[in-house]
Amino acid sequence: MKYMRIFLVCFIAAIVVGAGLWLFLGWVGSRAFESASGGSRQLFDVLEASMGATLSRTDSQMRVAPGGALNYYQQNPQELQRDRKYFETWHSALAIADTGSEKGLRSSIWESSLVAAWIPQSQRADSWGHGFCVRADLGEIIVVSPGPEAMSSLDCTTLKLSQEELSRMPNGKLSPVRSGALVLVLKKPGETAMIH
Repeated sequence: MKYMRIFLVCFIAAIVVGAGLWLFLGWVGSRAFESASGGSRQLFDVLEASMGATLSRTDSQMRVAPGGALNYYQQNPQELQRDRKYFETWHSALAIADTGSEKGLRSSIWESSLVAAWIPQSQRADSWGHGFCVRADLGEIIVVSPGPEAMSSLDCTTLKLSQEELSRMPNGKLSPVRSGALVLVLKKPGETAMIH
């Protein structure tokens, strides 16, 4: 688990540095912040949104306006809010997976985050107010959000994801599935996943 954390920290740090540089260059080019008031909050929001688009969506190829991400999100405030929600959902799902891994959670049965006592109250719902479904097999922890279009939380007792489908998902990133749900798979180092 130590190596997985180091890998995830390095991965996230590289994304943050790259996104920060990209945002800084966009800021310099467009002089987006002519006054200091609110500038750092706006920059932080744009950074979160950029990371949300990168880590949580397959359509993250933004049609960036001249001037970079700052300008793009200024022209598209609804997408800024949407992508920030993806980032917040990814962050909560990753925290749940990390906590489950630390606690040595092992269960091939899906559990709702809304009733799991081991999940902190602040992380039990995604950005759209829905509970996550969590399963921890031998080699991986899977956290599923119903996604932005869902009307309510998923019924975790009826959730089905094939091992083949899960094996194609990247480690530590929210992957959308056909139903609109978002799936985070966190593989545990040194163990093999159970076949279902």
